Amino acid sequence: MKKDINNRNDIEMLVDDFYKRMLEDRLLRPFFLEAANVHLAEHLPLICDFWETVLFQTGIYQGGTLQKHLALHMEKPLKARHFERWLEHFQATVNTHFEGPKAEEAKQKARSIAAVIRVKIDNLERRRKELNN
Repeated sequence: MKKDINNRNDIEMLVDDFYKRMLEDRLLRPFFLEAANVHLAEHLPLICDFWETVLFQTGIYQGGTLQKHLALHMEKPLKARHFERWLEHFQATVNTHFEGPKAEEAKQKARSIAAVIRVKIDNLERRRKELNN
């Protein structure tokens, strides 16, 4: 039986495996290595802070997740298929290593986060089109 996500060490293992999967994915890799120019040694601890805050309400993440994704979208447009693939990888990574209430919560939060970012991107694009007409 797999264990649940219980602490920072579990989050670090989840995030590390998740990013390995994404960097191997031809559809998603360009967002990290080209558009966002992500330096994993700096980025991964921030992502762990984010998920630790989301799952355990630690409050250690103080970033602007939405603004960062909107800026990324302006550099390289994020489409529905990118979010779908991101979610597939996230859910598969969680399912590979964990099961339990926190694992389910992580997958639900990921779906919610992706949905919010997609709506904000759609709104941004709608406003841009209105301004150009």
